[in-house]
Amino acid sequence: MKQMIIAVSLLLAFGVGCDEGQGRQLARDRQLPDGTKLFGERTLKDGTKKVGRAELPNGDKQFDVTSLPDGTRKAGRVELPDGQKHFDVTVLPDGTQKVGRAEFPNGEKHFEMTTLPDGTEKAGRIEYPNGIKEFDVTSLPDGTEKAGRAELPSGEKWFDMTSLPDRTINIGRDELANGQKKFDVTWFPDGTVKSRAR
Repeated sequence: MKQMIIAVSLLLAFGVGCDEGQGRQLARDRQLPDGTKLFGERTLKDGTKKVGRAELPNGDKQFDVTSLPDGTRKAGRVELPDGQKHFDVTVLPDGTQKVGRAEFPNGEKHFEMTTLPDGTEKAGRIEYPNGIKEFDVTSLPDGTEKAGRAELPSGEKWFDMTSLPDRTINIGRDELANGQKKFDVTWFPDGTVKSRAR
């Protein structure tokens, strides 16, 4: 699993105006000094700030952006210049970032992603273009990656998989499509494989 860093720079502050004569907020468009363009900007009575679309100088586009009074920020969709698309994005006040779905230009898709402030990244499911699916994936800051289960297009299934920074892969159980099972499988970087079969 590659780094799932969520390149989301959700807007931190919105300065807004309102039509006080009518007692309601009118949506407006404006450009910030840094070049950020806001479309459909408004503030609700409870202090929630909303923007229909934001275009940042770095090329990011954010849609349906909401900034809650508690500091939580949300976006319905974020499109990055490199072609990544993130959906249902939430950034909590403690820095935790959550994404419902992320699509990458190479066809890879991540679901239920969470990035913790310490750099730990988690995904409920990752689908690769080659047909491999990984479930309950955790990527630690030191480069160690773990998956509860991986399903290969061949029908093979791996359980309790750990990939170490040196490229050693440990698999607790490997179930082949023909019914054979292997346990405590270790693939070393030099291509050597060690396992117990049943």
